[in-house]
Amino acid sequence: MNRLPIFLFLLQLVLLNQGTLVAQKSWTLDQCINYAWENNFTVHNQELGVKIRKTDYRQAKNELFPDLSFQTSYTQNFGRSIDPTTNSYIDVQFFNNGYGLSTSVDLFNGFMKLNTIDMQRLNYEAEKNKLQQVRNEVAFTVINSYFNVLLQQGLSAIALENFKLSRTQLDFTTEFVRLGRKPGTDLLETEANLASDSFLLVQSYNLLEQACLGLKYQMNFPVGDSLVIDTVVMSIFAGSIDTLSMEELYNVAATALPDLVYAKNNLLAAKKAVQVSKGNFSPRLGFYAGWNSQYMETSRDSLNRIIPFNDQMTNNASEYVSLGLQIPLFSRFSRYSSLSTSKLRYQQAKVQYDDISYKLKMGVEKSLTDWRAARAEYESSLSQLAKNLKAYDAAEKKLDKGLINIIEFYIQKNKWIRAKTEVLRTGLQVLLKERYIRFLMTGSLLSGMKEAED
Repeated sequence: MNRLPIFLFLLQLVLLNQGTLVAQKSWTLDQCINYAWENNFTVHNQELGVKIRKTDYRQAKNELFPDLSFQTSYTQNFGRSIDPTTNSYIDVQFFNNGYGLSTSVDLFNGFMKLNTIDMQRLNYEAEKNKLQQVRNEVAFTVINSYFNVLLQQGLSAIALENFKLSRTQLDFTTEFVRLGRKPGTDLLETEANLASDSFLLVQSYNLLEQACLGLKYQMNFPVGDSLVIDTVVMSIFAGSIDTLSMEELYNVAATALPDLVYAKNNLLAAKKAVQVSKGNFSPRLGFYAGWNSQYMETSRDSLNRIIPFNDQMTNNASEYVSLGLQIPLFSRFSRYSSLSTSKLRYQQAKVQYDDISYKLKMGVEKSLTDWRAARAEYESSLSQLAKNLKAYDAAEKKLDKGLINIIEFYIQKNKWIRAKTEVLRTGLQVLLKERYIRFLMTGSLLSGMKEAED
């Protein structure tokens, strides 16, 4: 069962599309998924979210650097004021301007900056996991829509073949009635059956058109452009699924999929946020240094000339270095509230992690169960198709010999058509379920073993 033979499906698609799909580009499933990723607004929005988290992480590391600032001021004095040179009152209009350069660095702050770096790194990793989740969700919608188009194409092909058979049967019945070999009621029954098959054919084409529109919508594909999909969808699974156990598949999926990794990174980031909040209770030790100088219009020499700018900068310069210790005593309980909130968010993240872990286990169990059920249905449908085909061939021969009436013939024919439909439906279900199991094992929804990295 590693290579699923949807032979009937492919044959019907060729019959259906041979006159309309010539010289048109055929889109594979991988191409549809990649196109959707490139044009989906939700994916683009999440990519921006990743860039924001990356900026936050980079800035958290930048906070370890000392800060450096330059200050300057210009003051114009009018009327009675204090001479900054002599510190006496004067009644003269003058100006002075000052310059300063200062720096500071935290020596200790309860490891808040280091914990913040770890927290932002985990937030960044979680956001990348979230992006992959969004991409997977988009891919799933495209895959389901793609397989729906395949199903509707196959059903349309079956409906077309059924219509052609009914039309051929009408020609034979008309001739036999003319020759007197069949009653006129058979002709009426054949015409009614052809009308019913014609309606089903039109209906199948409408459903196919709706399915194509649905796929275009999931891809953000231009509605007016033609979209022709590749009808050859082979098995992509390498290896035997029968030997897989639920525990083995879960262990692989836990590392291959972004869901549990995303929840774990969120949990660790929430834990770091608690440590950051605890750091608010710690004393803070800082180192500070600076340089200041000023230029004053009232600063004059013995000849009453204004001392030059460069000389004043040198003469008035001052430097300082200091250590500062800040001990938090009371802040209206804001630190306690912050710590309490961060602990509650950590509990939320833990509940989310447990929830995702449980859902993943259930999803793994369900995926194996669904695949085995789909495979059993497909094998049963193949057996049913072979038997119904024989019954149909026999009924056709009996009809020609007059051993059965037209109604009994159509009963066998409809059973054969339904059997073909079930082979198509169950075969596609096996391929779809198989693709999901491979996704659990590799984390990839593409036919290739590795998806493109951002």
